[in-house]
Amino acid sequence: MNTDKNAMALYVRVVEAGSFSKAAAREGVPVSTVSRKIAELEKALGVRLLERSTRQLRMTEIGQGYFESCRRGLTEFEAADSLVTQRQVEISGRLRISIPPSMSDLAVVPLVSAFQQRYPKVTVHCLVTERYIDYIADGIDLSIRGGQPSHRDSSVVARTVAVQRPRLLASPGYLARIEPVTRPEDVAAHVQLAFARWERPLAWTLSRAHESVRIEPEPRLVLNDYAGVLQGLVDGRGVSELPSFLCQAALQQGRLVELLPEWRFASVKLSVAFPSNRNLSPLVRAFKDFCVSYFEAHPLA
Repeated sequence: MNTDKNAMALYVRVVEAGSFSKAAAREGVPVSTVSRKIAELEKALGVRLLERSTRQLRMTEIGQGYFESCRRGLTEFEAADSLVTQRQVEISGRLRISIPPSMSDLAVVPLVSAFQQRYPKVTVHCLVTERYIDYIADGIDLSIRGGQPSHRDSSVVARTVAVQRPRLLASPGYLARIEPVTRPEDVAAHVQLAFARWERPLAWTLSRAHESVRIEPEPRLVLNDYAGVLQGLVDGRGVSELPSFLCQAALQQGRLVELLPEWRFASVKLSVAFPSNRNLSPLVRAFKDFCVSYFEAHPLA
């Protein structure tokens, strides 16, 4: 059987897009062409690959297996082509990345600026959000994320590019008004505001040598943006934790003080993530590799 490889590729695009119309728009062809090509592919194979309705598109059991095989084959073909052409392609174009709040000014903007100095023909668009990223629907090439990967898509690959350690902090003015905080158990009563995500209860673990203490504070103000926590701490609103790269200036200026420095939070990884089933363009690959070298030279901790 001599199956049309272009039709196989189009079938993969339809499944990834979730509809004939979206696949047609991304490929720049009429919907009728996409529908005809898939029908011809099913006829050549002698099987039904997709169940269609006015609102849904669902793979049959054999269609699922065929999709996985086609996707692997396409990835190998694209990787082979990429090896030949990558060094001949000038790094240019538009890069769309997703980044979490609180990182844009002190971490990501300097990173992107350094990248654009090396590749002046690159334009970068940043989506600042904590929400789940659908790489296809959101049009995102790569995301930068802190903490453990929370992607729902099992095909997402995350590569660690930096590590930072959160610190326990308060303003000198607040510390002057309270009894000394000498042990982790003293901390919870002074946590008035904190960073947290809505779906997770707030819990901290501080460790020293072979000893660990779990703290479950109940702050009156919870934010999913560290910038607000930083300002609140400087204003004297109790004790809380901040990423190391966010608090360095305030510590150096004496606006904040680190508490219990011998007790440590676990280090937090910063990763770049991208779909494993998508062959990386030279631009995306260049940015991913640049992130690794940049944070080696500019550590966050």
